Amino acid sequence: MILKGNNLLALHALKTQFHGQIKLIYLDPPYNTGGDSFNYNDSFNHSTWLTFMKNRLEIARELLTNDGSIYIQLDYNEVHYCKILMDEVFGRENFQREVIWDISVLSGYKTLTKNWIRGHETILFYSKTSDFYFNKLSIEHDEKYLARFDKIDENGEKYFDGRGERRYLKDVIEKGKAIGDVWSDIMSFQQFFTSKEKLGFDTQKTEALLERIIRSATQEGDIVLDFFSGSGTTVAVAHKLKRNWIAVEQLEDQINFVTKRLVEVIKGEQAGISKAANWKGGGEFIYCELMKYNESFMERIQAAKTSKELLKIWREMAEGSFLNWYVNPEMPEEAIKYFEELGKEKNGLENQKRELAKLLDKNQLYVNLSEIDDAQFRVSKEDKALNKAFYGEA
Repeated sequence: MILKGNNLLALHALKTQFHGQIKLIYLDPPYNTGGDSFNYNDSFNHSTWLTFMKNRLEIARELLTNDGSIYIQLDYNEVHYCKILMDEVFGRENFQREVIWDISVLSGYKTLTKNWIRGHETILFYSKTSDFYFNKLSIEHDEKYLARFDKIDENGEKYFDGRGERRYLKDVIEKGKAIGDVWSDIMSFQQFFTSKEKLGFDTQKTEALLERIIRSATQEGDIVLDFFSGSGTTVAVAHKLKRNWIAVEQLEDQINFVTKRLVEVIKGEQAGISKAANWKGGGEFIYCELMKYNESFMERIQAAKTSKELLKIWREMAEGSFLNWYVNPEMPEEAIKYFEELGKEKNGLENQKRELAKLLDKNQLYVNLSEIDDAQFRVSKEDKALNKAFYGEA
């Protein structure tokens, strides 16, 4: 299932049907780097980021089976704080491993920094209880991977060049060896010149990385959840490995991206792990959305290009939205004048957007199930039937 909507509210929606049913959760959340490559607000202040994550992790724990596990991938910006947060939510006794994914390659902007070059990301592995499912894996590279090491140095060692850096076969762990908690054998996209798997998504993870996590933590038929679905790698791999899956995403562009990717997977695309998994295509998925109400106004506010456009949105909000209880729904002349003057200041348009967003009742971003029969929301018979099928009679 692909579920479009705010992931905190989506998790609450999933609690009814999937409480204690999810075997694996994998998360690649905003790293809080100060950049914005994810199109999320990837520059929260530290305390806001922790609150943002805690609210979601607490519900995530409720969704896991008793033998389920969660993997969360981060870099140095927040991983150490997230470790403490995970100890609080999942229990320090349920911390299993800190996995280091070696993504080192001496090239590009990284070499310009006046510091040690960052060459890894961290994946925190927690279980819900001490009795968790774990399938111990060994390195089993396919022929295509091994064929990359097609050069031989003066000592007779096989290697290939990854953008100027030699990567030796002997350093990538021999075939058949048990896997430790430092993963240097899985390439990141930074280490590829070209790859059919790469889809132009800046933070996309390789399918081989998710294959390892999913194979180790689940069996065929288990449910895998990713509520920061991004480019959809988690669920694409889960589908190819015959696992059930749920992807949650809010942003329109990314939802379209994930949906198109899964359609291609079902058709039998042969990128990523397809050959190794003997993937021939097949299967299906359900696409649904949390029903928007004030969220529609929030999106229009963010997309507005002019103050005139914002004034038009304000008028529509006054007539057909839930405003905060302290807000006068009328638009008196002095309020409009203040709004226009605000737009003339530095960063005026952004300030106007911020003020307009404050008017909306954030508890009414989406339509609540209890309001499904309220005529104001115009819920169709088909949507009522879908909700009845999903939530049941109660």
